[in-house]
Amino acid sequence: MNVKRIPLIVGVAILLVALSILVGFTDLDVTQGFVGAVGLIAIGAALNGFARRRREVETAETTDPEHRTTVPVPGANFSETINQFRTDTYTFATGSRQIIEGLQGAAVAVLTRFEGLSEKEAQRQIETGEWTSDERVAAFLSPDLETPDRPIRSRLAAALDRESSFRSDVRRTTAAIAAIGYTGLEAAAPESIPQYDKESLENVVPRTTAASTSGLALTAVRHTGYWTGVGGLALLAVGLGAVAESPSVVLAGVVAAGYAGFAHIQSVPEPTLSLERTLSDEQPEPGDEVDVTVTITNESRRLLPDLRIIDGVPAGLAITDGSARIGTALRPEESVDLEYTVTARRGTHTFDPAVILTRDLSRASEKEYYLGVETTVTAEPTLKPLATQVPLQPAAAAFSGQLTTADAGEGTQFHSIREYQRNDPLNRIDWNRHARSGELATLQFHEERAARVVILIDARKSSYLAPEPDAPHAVDRSVEAAGRIAASLLDTGDTVGLAALGPVDRTGDRKLDLRNTCWLAPSSGQHHRGQLRSLLASHPQFSTVPPNGRTQWHPQLRLIRQRLTSETQVVFFTPLCDDASVRIARRLGARGHAVTVISPDPTAERTTSQQLARVGRRIRRFDLQRAGIPVIDWKGEQSIDEAVARANSGGTR
Repeated sequence: MNVKRIPLIVGVAILLVALSILVGFTDLDVTQGFVGAVGLIAIGAALNGFARRRREVETAETTDPEHRTTVPVPGANFSETINQFRTDTYTFATGSRQIIEGLQGAAVAVLTRFEGLSEKEAQRQIETGEWTSDERVAAFLSPDLETPDRPIRSRLAAALDRESSFRSDVRRTTAAIAAIGYTGLEAAAPESIPQYDKESLENVVPRTTAASTSGLALTAVRHTGYWTGVGGLALLAVGLGAVAESPSVVLAGVVAAGYAGFAHIQSVPEPTLSLERTLSDEQPEPGDEVDVTVTITNESRRLLPDLRIIDGVPAGLAITDGSARIGTALRPEESVDLEYTVTARRGTHTFDPAVILTRDLSRASEKEYYLGVETTVTAEPTLKPLATQVPLQPAAAAFSGQLTTADAGEGTQFHSIREYQRNDPLNRIDWNRHARSGELATLQFHEERAARVVILIDARKSSYLAPEPDAPHAVDRSVEAAGRIAASLLDTGDTVGLAALGPVDRTGDRKLDLRNTCWLAPSSGQHHRGQLRSLLASHPQFSTVPPNGRTQWHPQLRLIRQRLTSETQVVFFTPLCDDASVRIARRLGARGHAVTVISPDPTAERTTSQQLARVGRRIRRFDLQRAGIPVIDWKGEQSIDEAVARANSGGTR
C-alpha cells in the first residue's frame, strides 16, 4: 500500500466516526467536553496547515527563451567605475570617500588630457575650485571650500525626489567632468545631468540549462502544496462543527476533505517522451530567419493530463515570431508541435535541452525533466570587402600589394622624377617634359608592398558590453567587422591572420589552455578565406554568449607576440572599456609592431555611472593616440564602412 495513503485512510475513518456520532447513527458514550476537545484539536491542526501552506507552495521557475542573453552597459557597477579613476585603490576608505577620490581622479584626468594642464596645476585648480564655474561642484571636490547653501527651490525638488544632497552633488560633478571630456574630443557635452545609478542588475542568461542531456532526464520532484489549504479548510470546518454541535458545518468539511483526499490519491505519471527538432535552414546567413519545429510524442500507454514544454532556444538567438513554450495534454502515442522563428546571428548556436513539466490531475505534485536532442545552427559571417581602403601604417614586405611605402618603386602614386637611365620602361618616361625641353626623365612612384596583418580581437569577458542590454555587444560587432577587414586586405593582395584574447571554455573553468586559443597565421588564397570564415563563426573565443569566468590574458598575449614576425602589423579590435586594453595595445607597439585600434563604442550616458565610463573610454583613446597608436572610434549608430571612411578622410579617430 502506498505510504502516503495511510494518513488519508485514517483521516477518512475518523471523519466518518465523528459524523456518525453527530447524526446519531452510532451511540457512543462521549461527553460534550470530549467532542469540544476534538474540535479544538481539529481547529489547531487546520491553523497549522494554513501556516505550512505558506512554506510548502513550490512552483517551477521557468526561463524566458524569447529573449537572447543580455550584456552589461559600461558603467553597470558604480563602484568599479569610480575605482578606475582612484590613484590608490588599496587603502581603506568609506563609500562616500571612495566616490569623492574617484571623482577627483576623473577631474585630474580630463584636465590634464583635454585642457593641457600639468597634474600639479590640475590638482591646484581642484583645490581652489577654479576648474568649474559651478560653486557646489567646486566645493564638493575641494577640501578647503565651504559648500554653499542650496536655494529653497532646489531643496524642495530634492525632497520630493527623495534624493540626498550627496547624490545630487555626485550627479552635478559627473556632468561637469563629462562636459570637459566630451568637448576635448570634439563631441557634444551632455545636455542634461544623468540619474544617479549606484548599482545595476547582473547579467541575465535566459536559457533552460547549460548541461548537455541526451534523452529524458529527471531533474526535480516538487509537491506544489496546491491542496494544502483545502485540507486545512476541511479540518477547520470539522472542528468548528464539533465545537458548535452543527452537523451541517461538519458536512461542509466532508466535501472539502473529499477534494483534499483526491489530491493524495493521484500520482504524477511517469512520461516516456521523444523530441524531434527540425530547422528550415541549419546554415543560414546572419540575419536570415530560421523556422523551428519541435515535435513532442507521448510514447507511453498513459495519459499525460498536464504537460508543459519549454524549448531550449540558444542563449545567443532571439525569437521573432511564435513562442517556445506550450501547455497541453497528450494521449498515448499522440504528438504535439511547437513552432517558432528565430533570427540567425553570427556564430555556432547549440540548442539546450527542452524543459518538460508534468503534473497529475490534481496538480498537487509535479516532476521536471530535461529532454535533449542535439541541434545546431551555424551562421558564418559574409566576408564582404569594405567600400573604402583599410588604413594601415607603412611597413616592409616582399610582394606588391596595397600598402604604400616611402620608397620609390613600381606603384601608382607619384613619388619623384629622376634622370633617364638606359632600359627604363617607356611608360615611365615623362613625355611632357621631353616635349617642353627635349630632355629625357623618368617618373617614379611610391612602391606598393603587401602588408602582413594579424587581426586581434579582444574577446575577454570585460569586452561583452553594449549601449543597451539586448543590443549587439562589442565582441559581436568586432567579429563581424574583422571578417570585412580581412576580405578587403585579401582582395588587395595582402596576407591576413587572426588571433584572439579571452576565455576558451565558456563553462567558467579558469584553467588556461593555450593550445585551444584562436590563431591563424597570415596567409592568402581561397582556402585561407574559408579558414577565416569558419573560425569567426565557430571558435569558442568568438561566442555570442559572454563567458562565465575570466581568464588571464597575459600568457595569451605572450604567445601571440612570439608568433608575430617583426614586419607584422596588428589591427586590434577592442571597446577600450578597461585599462588592460590600453596595456595590450602598448605592449604590441613596444615590440615594434604597427598597431591600429578599431574600437566599437558600447557606452551610454543615461546614468551617472555610465557617463563616467564614457569619460574613461575617451581618456584611453586619447592616451593611445598620444602614444602614436591610431584609434578608429566606431560609434554604435555607424557602420564599419562609415567609421573607416571617416578615419581615411582625416576625421577624428
